Amino acid sequence: MPKVTVTVEHNQSIGTVVQKVTPAIEKTVTDFQGQDLSLDWQEDRADFKFKSLGFTIQGDIQVDPTSVTVNLELPFAAMIYKEKAKKGIANSVTKALAD
Repeated sequence: MPKVTVTVEHNQSIGTVVQKVTPAIEKTVTDFQGQDLSLDWQEDRADFKFKSLGFTIQGDIQVDPTSVTVNLELPFAAMIYKEKAKKGIANSVTKALAD
């Protein structure tokens, strides 16, 4: 499966980043016509899964002291959306952390 990885630097507490990144991921899923989002946080790490355009998409989020990384696995049939997904995630997470 094609993988998308986005890392955004930050200078905030892990708890604050988790609070800001959660709605950013929810917004990104909505922007990509996603539904049935499952987002499961365990302190500084989350696994997520949703459906979009007939595809099941899954990934994880890792919040470190100086960065947050979002990994997304796309089905091969959704490969054409790889760059669009990468830009969407990067924009949403960067904007959320700037607020």
